[in-house]
Amino acid sequence: MHIFYQPDLTQNEIFLNEEESKHCVRVLRLKKSDEVELIDGKGTSAIANIVDDNPKHCLLNISLLTAHQALRTYKLHIAIAPTKNFDRTEWFIEKAVEIGIDEISFIECRNSERIKVNMQRCEKVAISAMKQSKQFWLPKLNDIRKCDEVMKGLGNEGLKLIAWCETDTTQSLHHFITSSLHPQNITILIGPEGDFTKEEVELAIKNNFKTVSFGENRLRTETAALYACTAINVLMTKHE
Repeated sequence: MHIFYQPDLTQNEIFLNEEESKHCVRVLRLKKSDEVELIDGKGTSAIANIVDDNPKHCLLNISLLTAHQALRTYKLHIAIAPTKNFDRTEWFIEKAVEIGIDEISFIECRNSERIKVNMQRCEKVAISAMKQSKQFWLPKLNDIRKCDEVMKGLGNEGLKLIAWCETDTTQSLHHFITSSLHPQNITILIGPEGDFTKEEVELAIKNNFKTVSFGENRLRTETAALYACTAINVLMTKHE
């Protein structure tokens, strides 16, 4: 069954937006009475039938609503410095949504090569990945902010990590997950290609972040972020 994104499933009859309507009617060639699935990105899905196959505002009638429980007992938040070639950051968004993530923030660091982000484009990538992977929860996406503002605004709850290897006290992700009492919130900061500065890391430590290593290999920003997302999901599943 074909899946479409509809952020509001509170009405019995709804219109798909123009982009989804065009995909439904023109691309997939669905017609009146055909059945589709809708997801709102907030844990609810619906079965609906096409009432009017208008390619600009397709009208649907909902016949069944289903509320879904979150699959994870923890929340994963990755704050990443966007790459100069933004296609690489979009690749991370797509894969992270497919694997499982709750929140993505963009941060501006001292060595950042990009300080602007097309949030509308990011949301489209996330929605497409959510539909493709048949999930019901759309991660929260936060526009770019200064790194120090993000650090200070996260509070003291949960496990807070910053990817940095320039110290003997840095531990692995495995160490932090297995030694923690099932953290409910996990936040990981991923720096730009030029890495975090020493001052940024010191500020993070003052805000209760711990430095974490992803191994001996030097990883690109988007690779490090995806590694963190994948490893956390695997380690937390085993930890449960």
